[in-house]
Amino acid sequence: MWKYTYHLFRDLSPGVKRFIATESLFGIGAGILSLILNLHLLDLGFSKGAVGQITSLGALTIGLTSLPVGLIVQRVGRKRMLVIGMLLSFVSLVVFGFGTSRAAVTAAQLIWSLGVTAIVNSEIQLIFQYCKSKKEETNAYSLLFAVFTLFTGIGTLLGGFLPNWIQGSTTVYQYAFFVAAGCFALSAILRGILLPSPSEAPKEGQEKQKEDAKGEGGGRQKKRHAVYFLLALSLLIFNSGFTYGLLSPFLNVILKFRFEMNDDTISGLLALSGFFFFIGSIIMPYFIEKLGSRRSFIILFLYNILIVALMAVAIPAAPFAILLMLRGTGFTMLNNLIDSNSMSAVAEEDRNLFAGMRTVSRSIGNTIASFWAGYILAGDHYSLPFVLTAAATLLGFIGYTWFIQGMLERRGQSDQAKQGTAEV
Repeated sequence: MWKYTYHLFRDLSPGVKRFIATESLFGIGAGILSLILNLHLLDLGFSKGAVGQITSLGALTIGLTSLPVGLIVQRVGRKRMLVIGMLLSFVSLVVFGFGTSRAAVTAAQLIWSLGVTAIVNSEIQLIFQYCKSKKEETNAYSLLFAVFTLFTGIGTLLGGFLPNWIQGSTTVYQYAFFVAAGCFALSAILRGILLPSPSEAPKEGQEKQKEDAKGEGGGRQKKRHAVYFLLALSLLIFNSGFTYGLLSPFLNVILKFRFEMNDDTISGLLALSGFFFFIGSIIMPYFIEKLGSRRSFIILFLYNILIVALMAVAIPAAPFAILLMLRGTGFTMLNNLIDSNSMSAVAEEDRNLFAGMRTVSRSIGNTIASFWAGYILAGDHYSLPFVLTAAATLLGFIGYTWFIQGMLERRGQSDQAKQGTAEV
């Protein structure tokens, strides 16, 4: 399998390789932030409910600004928007480091959300634009996320040690924000310099995009079907955002108060969990090639429902940690499958619009879940988020089986037919 992965990376287009390589700094910065932010806010005196409100505000901002940003991307360009987003993220982390009041923290969260909005509405379309084929799109997404999750785990581990090495004045986490900010700034500079212009996409990729446009263009009926397809995919992604928002932003809080773990233990455990995210991302292309998309979807949905339901049971810390690792692999594989298959199934001309719809849908789901989870945790109900996540994943599976599965398969058959015609 590792030999298979090596060949995957070796055969990628040059622009894709540079994109993936520069993802490492992005991952380190994001990993540091994911560990320290909630703990920093709690040390500043914010309540668990307030932390949930601030988190949900960020997700809501992403949701409200995604469609406008998606339109701006068409004028500004995907590469430029990506760099702008990373620079905004750098600014937000500096503000987080210096700010202590509710107003300052809220401002930092809003800037961060704008930066993330710019990134998520440009990065996948950009890396797909560097690809030569639909298959390379799936492989590129999986490897990109693999690198991101691996270095997010490294960043999470660093986030546990940095407060001991360089303690701040507002809280012990203050200077760790500045280290994370430096990672974002350096990544923005490298991407601005190293990434090729989208106009320099491989010739095969440009032909692929033209074929997409031809296949989807022409006729009001086709346009209507395309809109229905985008809306259906957005509902699936809403569910993905909801299941993420119930748990992922608060795992450090749950570990701290449900199992009374210290910060070093939490950072080590979450870093190890990040490694399992990496494993899930790496094996995703191999998994799909062996089982096919349909069977992969079914297996991964059922796997995630089972694992999260078991995590809701009152169990000791050690078996919970094992389940956390298993969830990391399965959750990553399912979300990678949803994101890569969705974007790859959408025509090139609709991808900027879908990127906005995707981000809005995920952000709305994330906002509702984060706001709700904040109040649940404020009442010290540390198992309930897992029960709700299992139920939400089950609903997502039902929606996929009844509505999405057939649409994706018909799109896949249409793409294969067009490819066969082009080869002839």
